[in-house]
Amino acid sequence: MTSSNLIDYPNVLIRDVFGPLCIDKQRLPSSGLTAAGVPSFVAEWLLDKIVPGSGPLTPEERTQLNGFVAKAFPRKDDKNEIMFNLSQGRSHKLIALMQVRVKLQRDGSLDPDPVASIPVLNLENCPIPLDIIERNKMLLRNGVWGKITLAGQLDHPVEVIDFEPFQCSSVDLDLYANCRAKFTILQWRDLMLCSMGSNPEHPGYTDEAKTWMLARLLPLVEPNYHIMELAPKGTGKSFIFENINSKVALVSGGKVTPAQLLINGRTKEVGILGRHEVVVLDEVQSLTFDNPDEVIGPLKNYLASGRYNRSGFAEISSDCSLVMLANIQLNEYLRPRNENNLIGDLPEFLSETAFLDRIAGIIPGWEIPKFKQDMIASQVGLKMDFFGEALLSLRYDNRFYAYAQHHTQFNQTTNIRDQNAICKSAAGFLKILYPHLSLTVMDYERNCLKPALQLRQFIRNSLYSLDEEFRGFGELIEAEVK
Repeated sequence: MTSSNLIDYPNVLIRDVFGPLCIDKQRLPSSGLTAAGVPSFVAEWLLDKIVPGSGPLTPEERTQLNGFVAKAFPRKDDKNEIMFNLSQGRSHKLIALMQVRVKLQRDGSLDPDPVASIPVLNLENCPIPLDIIERNKMLLRNGVWGKITLAGQLDHPVEVIDFEPFQCSSVDLDLYANCRAKFTILQWRDLMLCSMGSNPEHPGYTDEAKTWMLARLLPLVEPNYHIMELAPKGTGKSFIFENINSKVALVSGGKVTPAQLLINGRTKEVGILGRHEVVVLDEVQSLTFDNPDEVIGPLKNYLASGRYNRSGFAEISSDCSLVMLANIQLNEYLRPRNENNLIGDLPEFLSETAFLDRIAGIIPGWEIPKFKQDMIASQVGLKMDFFGEALLSLRYDNRFYAYAQHHTQFNQTTNIRDQNAICKSAAGFLKILYPHLSLTVMDYERNCLKPALQLRQFIRNSLYSLDEEFRGFGELIEAEVK
């Protein structure tokens, strides 16, 4: 399928409509911030605050930015110097992720004084004023990036005395919808892609490739939405999840423990599945679990009900979406080696049909071109912190799922899980492309229902191949608009 980039990218319109909420995406690649480990949603905030402007950074701007970064972002070997200065009664300011937790006493009672942790300095149990927590409640969940002021003295713990958050805290969805109404569907789609960090005008990004790139946003806009992406290396599967928002947690390969994912048996702290909006398991093809039965059983229950427990602990409810990313091998035609069973080479637990059936769909990452330097966004897009918060704010608007249910007619080729998965995917595409809900039924069919069916069809193909029980519905999933 060819790309329909038949119109100029609407840079001027985007600036007119979104004003300070947008940024020239050329600023970030030329800044070096991402190479320093700063996520895009923080980096773009810093760029606009320290060196506002357009186009690639000038040498003078880079010098100014580098000077700021050298002071504000601690290196691995800076900790002792920082601790020494604090021990001498001096304050220290840094930019980092901070989290706050409420401690439990030995008798199980709540400690009245919450404490902060700053992972980059390996600091735990830092006293923090209650008014800072009251103003920034997200500190109590998965943490917030911001400017932290620390103070200390001998024989006392390091203390947080001030905090300025960098993340967008709320989005007016009515205003966001009104902004969407000023764009055509093609303009808006390209704005979404540019905001993700990709160049929508690159000829390699066909209409089909753009659809599957936008599908990566579905877990952000839909609660309890679970999906896989299978692709060769180098297509940028994990980039958006690493850079869009601290409410998204990325776990890269290796081992995953029940304590990390579900609940910590020693501290009784809830794992990432209960604290984040999206959890991404990257490099699933190499993923292993300590005590697999302790993870797979609760995880399977969670995918079905949004609740999980671990032996000896109370049940935990969450609306976190789970994303699984895996590299697969392609044949000489650049297609998966086994299209009828895409998960055949992945860990055994994924081949259990009861687990696989709970996944909404599989994104065909082989349809997305490998990322090259000229595919980096060079137009005006939404700032990543605003963009991520807007998408996450749409999670709880039920009008989109109701629209998908009302306008989708299923037949005997689908079961209840198929129907729920397709409607959730279609509702997600509605939120991404039509947040103002102004569209025709033909728009819905082409841009929402059709890709939703394709996502689920990849699941059906594997289920059909693995288990005779699923062959009674037929090999193809069918649905139409009504």
